[in-house]
Amino acid sequence: MRIGLASTYTMYQYHQRTSKSGLDDALGQIQSGLKIQSGYQDTTIFNKTLSLDYDITTLEQSKSVANNALTYTNNTDTALKDLVANMTNFKTKLIQGGNDIHSETSRLAIAKDLKAIRDHFLSIANTSIGGEFIFGGSATANPPFNPNGTYNGNNATLNALLGSNNALPYNITGEELFFGADNDIHRIISTNIPKFNQRELHPEIMDPNHTTGQGREVYITAEDTIRDLVGDDDSDPNNDPQEVFYITGRKADGTAFKAKFPMDTTSKVQDLLDRIGREFGNTESSKVVDVTLNKWGQIEIKDLTSGRSNIEFSMISSKWVDPANSINQGGDGIGFSNLNRAGVAGVKINTYVQSPFLNDFNHVRTIANPDDNDHRIYTFPTIFRTEDNKLATTRTLLRDVVPPETTRIRLDGNRGNSALDTPGTPVNPAVFLTITNTTTIQDLMDNIRTTYGQNGNVDVQFSDGRIIVIDNNVSKRNPPDRDDKNLPFTGNSSFRLFLTTMNGNQEINGFRYEPATEYDRVNFSRDGSKLTSNVSQIIRDSNKHATMHTKLSEVAGGSLNGHNYNFKVKDINGTAIEGRIEFRDAGSVMIITSPTQMNNHNIANIEIPILNPNGNPPQVNNTITPANEVTYQQLADTLGIVMNLSNSNQADLQNVFNANADYTNQTIKASYEKLIGDSKNAISIGLNINGKLEIKDLNHSATRMDFMLYDSVANNFLLDANGRVNTTNRPALTFQANNAIIADDPHTNFFEQIDTIIKSLEEGIYRPGGNSNYGDSMRNPGIQNAITTFDHLANHINKAHTKNGSQGSAFKYSIQRTEALVVQAKSVRSETINVDHAEALLQFSQLSLNYQAMLSTIGKISQLSLVNYI
Repeated sequence: MRIGLASTYTMYQYHQRTSKSGLDDALGQIQSGLKIQSGYQDTTIFNKTLSLDYDITTLEQSKSVANNALTYTNNTDTALKDLVANMTNFKTKLIQGGNDIHSETSRLAIAKDLKAIRDHFLSIANTSIGGEFIFGGSATANPPFNPNGTYNGNNATLNALLGSNNALPYNITGEELFFGADNDIHRIISTNIPKFNQRELHPEIMDPNHTTGQGREVYITAEDTIRDLVGDDDSDPNNDPQEVFYITGRKADGTAFKAKFPMDTTSKVQDLLDRIGREFGNTESSKVVDVTLNKWGQIEIKDLTSGRSNIEFSMISSKWVDPANSINQGGDGIGFSNLNRAGVAGVKINTYVQSPFLNDFNHVRTIANPDDNDHRIYTFPTIFRTEDNKLATTRTLLRDVVPPETTRIRLDGNRGNSALDTPGTPVNPAVFLTITNTTTIQDLMDNIRTTYGQNGNVDVQFSDGRIIVIDNNVSKRNPPDRDDKNLPFTGNSSFRLFLTTMNGNQEINGFRYEPATEYDRVNFSRDGSKLTSNVSQIIRDSNKHATMHTKLSEVAGGSLNGHNYNFKVKDINGTAIEGRIEFRDAGSVMIITSPTQMNNHNIANIEIPILNPNGNPPQVNNTITPANEVTYQQLADTLGIVMNLSNSNQADLQNVFNANADYTNQTIKASYEKLIGDSKNAISIGLNINGKLEIKDLNHSATRMDFMLYDSVANNFLLDANGRVNTTNRPALTFQANNAIIADDPHTNFFEQIDTIIKSLEEGIYRPGGNSNYGDSMRNPGIQNAITTFDHLANHINKAHTKNGSQGSAFKYSIQRTEALVVQAKSVRSETINVDHAEALLQFSQLSLNYQAMLSTIGKISQLSLVNYI
């Protein structure tokens, strides 16, 4: 076959283009260092390179994010190191101040140093880097802490997204750093009245065979007797009636309990401690709490399971001399079946816990009790305090310490001795002191002196809010066995001192009895515009503080059905209101009992259902909430109606306070919602960061409100057939209580606890109850417990510091790993896209030679003609 010139030329062109393209590709690889310059040249290489480029970009971005997060954790670490260093300095000075060798001047100087360190703690808590406050959670724009230590931030975690489904936290919030709970800490509570061995303190009365006869302060021990603990009015240890103990508390599992039991005074104090332990659930084979005496004779109870905040304790005791009469009066034959009787029985009450809480006017009569150690002295158990919870003085007006409706006080009973050991006569007829706008406590004392005294031998004194009456016609011990000046007054006085408050001829409750006899029937503490409770609401199952969405039953740990909680309050305008909340399975209600009218509408004894308001403004359904479904928010809304009641308009009151109110009716519902909504504009009711109920007046800097909420059976100690206080008589919930103080607890509140520590040093409180001043210092745990508390705080801070360190390490490891992955990805990319220059040059040389050879061959072939074949 003959090949034409056209075919030959086309073939030449093809081979030339192919060779030229190969040369161009090889030259491009040499010049660019890449195997391809365009995706069409090799789609496999192109796709793989794109994927590797994406991975490298992602890794580089992850590294940048991790570096930024690491910088944040490093800044946090710097702040925490500063905090830890200053905490070490704080503890050094605290231990130095804990030695009671200091003068007041040096002690206050140390306290001033601690305040300066505390302020530095606050500045650390408000550390700002680059305009961001690092301990505010996600609220980084504003300082998270106020000067008083309250927290404005949140507990939001800031995460660094290092890749798909790979987010690491990098912040420490102020809430977890300065608040929160530690599962390795045991709750420890303590009574706060130091107890001395009464036999050592008053040997002239209790121990005539004492070696010196001189009293000395020796703290009670577990090996002493109950008689040593509670005292005696003579030297015979075998003629004393049993001492009856009354306990109210909460067990380690959160179950509320009450107990009442008698003990022989010859028993050991250790027997009492063991009995208290059994009431908390201890058995012969296992213990849930450890009950001991500290070195000041105070009872300490430690929950042996860490991480729980449930145990509570309160106790009083008294001698009981007439159990048969108790049975006749519907009692159980053991002491008081209701502690309301304790105030009018004329029996000495021994107390173990003290609190500066204002209790109610709960007695029509107050009866002076004889002193065991000086038979001349009788003391009225009433502590006269004003409505703003200040101890009265002799110049205080009587109107300021009794209810406003009190018009006079009746004085009756029996006068003191008319001569040495000669009984006086009855006060008959009774004497009345009319209360005017100018009548003072001194006037009452003068009336007591003239009414009960004969021949001028009665003195009346006033100390720490109490009236003390002295019969000077009581003899000393006879025959004298020591120097006369050391002999005790052991003769008998004929005193029977009764004071009764009256409105005209009607007896009314006008005296506040010994506050230690009240467990939870006491006012919330007032501070400016706020009323605050002292008992944290703890969810039993989780040991977390309750929130407004928590059900009350989750804290109570049992059914609330059948429990009634009484409230006695002054609303936002100072209007006195009384009533109760009845928790029922069929539907819980609130009932006002006093006053009968508000804004010209009858409000008394109308059942107001507890509904379920949602949103703001609130919107309610018409379903009454069962007892165990009521939340703290619903409780707050109901109490809000009460605390703003005098501001409610008549139309809404008429709609809601109506026995036949139908809550399917939109008008009725709207009025109910408006009462709640209006209250929220005037009053804020909620749980603070410590889980304590707090009521705040939004309109006044110094509120006129008072608030008391207590279980209606709080003082009921009637025993059942098994010798136990019936479960229905135990308080399911407690908000404010005269309970044992907290020496340590899993929950922390850094600045509040630091402030308490500093205050203990300022006031020289070395142990619980170490300050006799009436006020908050009565419940200060003292410097000794402060050291334990501070160690807990330091441990809590160290945990946060460790957590921050682990977060920083995680980012360091992430950065190292990312760098390694970037190198690996770049290496693979290089192998994929980068050309081998030696190989490319060799290939270019080969292609170039081939190309030259091809051109030479084509040139020779194109020169051929027929002449070459002739």
